[in-house]
Amino acid sequence: MSTHPHESGPREMTTRHPTMSQPTIEGTIDEIRAHGGRVTPARRAVLSAILDAGGHHFTAADIVTAVEETTPQPDRATVYRTLELLTEIGLLTPIQLDGDAAVYHRTDHHHGHLVCTTCGAIVEMPAATLTTMRRTVSSQTGFTIDVERFALSGTCARCAQLQ
Repeated sequence: MSTHPHESGPREMTTRHPTMSQPTIEGTIDEIRAHGGRVTPARRAVLSAILDAGGHHFTAADIVTAVEETTPQPDRATVYRTLELLTEIGLLTPIQLDGDAAVYHRTDHHHGHLVCTTCGAIVEMPAATLTTMRRTVSSQTGFTIDVERFALSGTCARCAQLQ
């Protein structure tokens, strides 16, 4: 996956490799209830927006925008509380990828992140590469990389060609 903000205005992410099967709204609702959470019509609208986000990375602002035309329309607090709940029960992980707002990452997609310091592009590192890196770092240093919050900074291929 690669994201180039200078190509299409707002950050847009497209997947270049197959992804895992997408969770269902009902399965997510079951998970919320299993952890003692309530599911209101407004929260259901937020869940639908998360699962329909067109990818597996999004900001709280992306979800707020996505639910603006829904009925009932969840308020900003409901969006943030739902993101917090999904993080607490392990369905989302917030990641600081480029110094801006937290980007939420669905935990059913396993990969690392490469962030271009020139243009802000976010490129996914395949899980197999990340696993190899994790094992190498662990065997050489005893340090275990938190793969759910992993991001490396550098220069994307496009910016490297322009330099």
